[in-house]
Amino acid sequence: MIPGPRAPLAAPLTTLARAGIGGGALLLLAAAPLNAQADAHLGYVDDQGNESPILVRGDTVRMDLTEANSGTRGFMLFDATSGTLTVVDDDREHYVELTPEAMDQQIRAMTDTVSDLRQQMQQLPPEMREQLERDLGLTPEGFEAEISTRPTGETEEIAGYACEANEVYVGEQPRSSVCVAPPEELGLAADDFATLSALMDRLHELSLRALEAGGPLTEQLGGSMLPRVDGVPLEVREHNGITTQLTEVDTATLEASLFRIPEGYARQALPENPPGPENVN
Repeated sequence: MIPGPRAPLAAPLTTLARAGIGGGALLLLAAAPLNAQADAHLGYVDDQGNESPILVRGDTVRMDLTEANSGTRGFMLFDATSGTLTVVDDDREHYVELTPEAMDQQIRAMTDTVSDLRQQMQQLPPEMREQLERDLGLTPEGFEAEISTRPTGETEEIAGYACEANEVYVGEQPRSSVCVAPPEELGLAADDFATLSALMDRLHELSLRALEAGGPLTEQLGGSMLPRVDGVPLEVREHNGITTQLTEVDTATLEASLFRIPEGYARQALPENPPGPENVN
């Protein structure tokens, strides 16, 4: 359910948006079933034919990523113990490591960049400023974002499982719909969902901070805001966007090598400042 990495991955929120990590497959939070620890493989496919499996083993989540336009492939690892996200680019054979501290620093830099951009734009005529705001996807700054779900009362069947339909709202604006099934119905373990919950808490926080910054990333996140849902999304429909569905669930043991960075891949340092327009005059 993850559209895939787009371009080199720089600032953490740009990374998450361009990797599609705000996408439907990550609406995975937490009423944990009372099962023992076990590995989990959740297969997803979107209506463009892109497959996006999510794998869980111990304290680590792996999400395979595919860029729909270029076909660039890679994956993301999340360590629930440290809170570190590692985005791996298989085509370029490198990876970017995003610790919580590094992500917070990058978000602050992004917010400062958007603030500087707004100050520059004040020098422009109103018509030109409004057009530039639309082109850059700037939203009102300083607002408190709220991401929520509202049940519709309808049920559907996806991949042989029943699920309850919900609308995802940012404030009062509907952005997507998600159909959610109880995790125990899929046979998933409590510890696996604890690991996914740690990831979702962090991504939910990052989504809110991106929204509240009011920068270009807000539009990129668009229909993929991350609410907290009580179960496993079996289908996510982005309004005027992509629909992704669960195709399979497997709890067989997974190879440990799937959760490691391949040998020989180079670590890529994060830039000091996120990319963005430097001058609007």
